Amino acid sequence: MLRVIFLDAEGTFLKFNPSLGEIYRRLWGSFGIKTNSEKISEKLRFYFKKVFKEELKTPLNGEICKEGWREVFHRAFEEYKNDKIFNEVFKAAYAFFASPECVTVVPGFMEFLLKGKKAGLSFAVISNWDCRLYPILEGHNLLSYLEGVFLGCEVGYLKPSPEIFKRALSYFQISPEEALMIGDTLEDDIEPSQKLGLHTYHIQGEPDYLNIWNHIQRILSDQG
Repeated sequence: MLRVIFLDAEGTFLKFNPSLGEIYRRLWGSFGIKTNSEKISEKLRFYFKKVFKEELKTPLNGEICKEGWREVFHRAFEEYKNDKIFNEVFKAAYAFFASPECVTVVPGFMEFLLKGKKAGLSFAVISNWDCRLYPILEGHNLLSYLEGVFLGCEVGYLKPSPEIFKRALSYFQISPEEALMIGDTLEDDIEPSQKLGLHTYHIQGEPDYLNIWNHIQRILSDQG
């Protein structure tokens, strides 16, 4: 029987507001430097994968992850690294992504949570974010609805490592078939979950939590 819903964070129930690249463009702009938001997004995503998934040694921890983000920032904005305000921009960016203002909650998500709670389901987050996610969840009044938050920088392994999913399953003392993973990336969310035997829901485009709830209802119905 389905018991726990695991959720990715950004792109699943949280959305950057404005886009990731636009946030950084505005940050640099506040220091008098013009940048291109689309190019910023591409560079940040490329170097995040390069640094965090190929170069950092596991197990991770908070300090390793902060230094990892500093390295991503240095590579993505290499042309400005000798500017006297470079470190100030990094500090401002790092702090901003610990604030609720950096994201909005996807429409329909709160109603989805309440339906699930009423049906007796538990909810938890499995994310590659770091500890800065906690004040964001708290600021949007979401933390109290979650029975668990599993962050790669705390568990020690980022998705798609099976270790972070196994940790979550172990915490709830459930088998894979008793859990559903909801996420927006095949590589990080869906494929590793399926390999372990979890139910999955792949968000493509804008999340539609009415459709997701209907998907859960079908799983529960099939399980009798």
